[in-house]
Amino acid sequence: MTDVRAPSRPEVNADERPTRLRMDPRIRERRVAVKRDEGRRRLRVLMAAGGLVASIGAAYGVTRSPLTDVDRVTVVGNASTSGDEIRDAAGLARKPQLADVEPIDAVAALQRLPWVQDATVVRHWPGTVEVRIVERLPVATLAAAPGGWAIVDRSGRVLEIVPERPAELALVAGPVAPAPGLQVDDAALDGLAVVDALPATMSQLLETVTVNGDETLTLGLKGVPTVQFGPAAQVRAKLVALSTLMTRANLKGVRAIDVRAPTAPVLTRG
Repeated sequence: MTDVRAPSRPEVNADERPTRLRMDPRIRERRVAVKRDEGRRRLRVLMAAGGLVASIGAAYGVTRSPLTDVDRVTVVGNASTSGDEIRDAAGLARKPQLADVEPIDAVAALQRLPWVQDATVVRHWPGTVEVRIVERLPVATLAAAPGGWAIVDRSGRVLEIVPERPAELALVAGPVAPAPGLQVDDAALDGLAVVDALPATMSQLLETVTVNGDETLTLGLKGVPTVQFGPAAQVRAKLVALSTLMTRANLKGVRAIDVRAPTAPVLTRG
């Protein structure tokens, strides 16, 4: 049997073993300093992040504090709409947190009020809301569906229902007006187009614009014969013809003025 033995390792002299290189003390100090700087930077970042979170939390807490709820609402520009109606519509009556007041939403809600044409809502910290209102101008009146008389603006929006017809406003006769905040129908708009286009000298004389069943208009003016106006077309040309006749023609004995053809108006006597 053959004796197999692993080859023996050559003996290494202790003096010939590799020696570990010693790090230069300056390099070691530099490495330590770098690690310390990195630690300080991480600490500063963590502290800054913590401070930011704390600031955000504090700021949010302030906005939810009773000190920042709406405790004062100033309303200007309203004459026909009460301050309580405005505060209710804008969601300010229950004194919400000022941070919860959305000016755009409040304006949209205010514009749904019958008299309000435009509005501006401004927040003033810590607890004031300023509301500026621009109201619509009444130009005529119509019979109201539920009874009484509807006041309308030039666009045909119903502003209010009143029990007595205002004498200072012209009557658009024929159409019936819906509830406040809604629009009158097209037939009423034809009559309003004439009312809106009248010059100041004639608007003081206008009493009625009657919308007939055939969609023609008849005007009634103080001290002037009945005016056959025709459809609501060429409105300004017809009004110019009417104004010219009223100032230059002898209307004695005239019972009707026809301006349906504005370039050839007709006076009917007898």
